[in-house]
Parts: sequence; C-alpha cells; structure tokens
Amino acid sequence: MPKTKKEIRLDIDHDNTFDEMLLDQQAEKKRNSGIVSIPIEKLHSFINHPFKVEDNEKMDELVESIIENGVLSPIVVRPIDDGYEIISGHRRTHAALRAKLTQLPCVVRPMSDEEATILMVDANIQREFQYPSERARSLKMKMDALSRLRAQKGVLGDKARELIGKDSNMSGRTVQRYLNLNGLIPELLDMVDYKNLQMGLGLEIASMRPKVQQWIYENVAVGAVLNSDVISELKRVEETEGLDEDVVTMIFGDQEHKPRGRKVTLSERTLNRYFPQNYTMDEISNIIFDLLDEWKNTLEENA
Repeated sequence: MPKTKKEIRLDIDHDNTFDEMLLDQQAEKKRNSGIVSIPIEKLHSFINHPFKVEDNEKMDELVESIIENGVLSPIVVRPIDDGYEIISGHRRTHAALRAKLTQLPCVVRPMSDEEATILMVDANIQREFQYPSERARSLKMKMDALSRLRAQKGVLGDKARELIGKDSNMSGRTVQRYLNLNGLIPELLDMVDYKNLQMGLGLEIASMRPKVQQWIYENVAVGAVLNSDVISELKRVEETEGLDEDVVTMIFGDQEHKPRGRKVTLSERTLNRYFPQNYTMDEISNIIFDLLDEWKNTLEENA
C-alpha cells in the first residue's frame, strides 16, 4: 500500500512551518540534540538579521496565541560563546518576551557561520510578505555564504544567482535586481519598503555615490518630486561636472518649473461608444481633429 505523502503547508508565519520541516526531515539530528528549554535571556538575535520584527497586528495575534497556548513550535538555535544564536524563530522569541515568558523550547544545532546563514535565510525567504530590503539583504547574505562555502571546497562557478533564484522561486535576473538594491542608503531603502519610492527608481539611484543619495533623500524629504527625468539629469551632471549639494537642489528645482508634457489617451471602450466597429483608426483620427478644429474656430469667434 503506497505511503501517504505528508503535506507541508507554507503560510505567513513561515518560520514556524520551516521548523516543523526541519524536525520532520532531520529526525536523527532531533534525537541527538533534542528539544530543550532555554532561558530567554540566553537567546541572541542572529547577527545582522535582515528580517524586520515589527510590533503590528500580526505580532499582537502571535502574542495572544502564546499567552493562551505557549510556544507550540520550538525555535532553532546554535550554541555560541555567551548563549545561543537564533537561526529560526525571531518573531516567536519577540512575542514570547512580550508575553513575559522566561524559557523557550529550542532545538540546538551546532553549525558553521555559513550553514547558519543559509538556514536562516531559507527559513524566511518564502514568507508571503517581505519588504524589498529584507529580500535584498537576505539574498546578499546567502550569496556571500555560498561563495565562502564554494571557496572552502574549491568549487568554481558563476551561477550562484541562478542557484539562489531556484531556491527562492526567482529568476537570476530578479535576484540581481534585489542584490543591486543593497546599494541604496538606509533612508532611501526604507522609502522603497513603505512604497514612498518606486523600486525601479530606487535601482536607478542605487549605483550613485552615497553622498549624492543623501542629498537626493534630503530634497525628497521636504517635498521635491523624484522621477526618471531628475535621475537622468543628476547622472548626466555627475558624469560631466560632478555633483554637490547645491547642484542637486538646483536640478530638483529646475525640473519642478519645467512645463509638463500633455498627453490624452482614449481607451478602446471609450472609442467604441462613439465610433462604429468598421471605422479605421485613420478615420477616427480625422473625425476627432475635424471636431477639434471646429471647436477651436468657435472659441476664436467668441473671443
């Protein structure tokens, strides 16, 4: 009789699910290490942990769940000199602190820095929601860790982006776009996260000097409009003359006073309201321009 394949469901709280996968798939390691209760003050966040732990509605729900039911899935940690470093379970640890727990169930796994980084990223990268900055930083951490592992093993190759993309359900090109986003200063990266700056514009700025990026941010913070035209002019001046703070401010000011181009687009649905289906686009255009000429002449006669 064929064995029933266990379904693994990925949901928003993906680090919980990933722990369960680890416990199922690595049962032998679990028996060796066991689930132990560790004082919460001995648990330390992963160094440069790229994923935000926010006190929002989802966190409030997790806190309430822990108060009522405790921590149902153990967190994954590795031993370090002054306690344990959290690999997977930062949100649960934060919620447990808010719930005033003093101990947490943990699975202890000794592992190298590179192994810990890859496991930490993989435990979070498939979550339903991620900020662009989280993906940018975590993908870079994983790529750097993989590069170090490959170097240690003497493995050559330049397909790291494609390998990481496959693990994360992204193309190599998309991985590179997120990696490039790391060139932004923190203030602009936060703007991308909270949709105050389009990611495409952020990528255009990411290659510019940090000082120039700071000047850009200072102008945008006081209401200046940032668009592709501004960025193109900033890059042109930077390449030919070099930018300083005053020049950046002047470019923003010049763009604000330029006349905006005017463009009217009529949808197919709108055209169908006024023109039969057998009319060609040339016929439609001629009728529209004839009517506009008539309207203009009427305005001039009544002026």
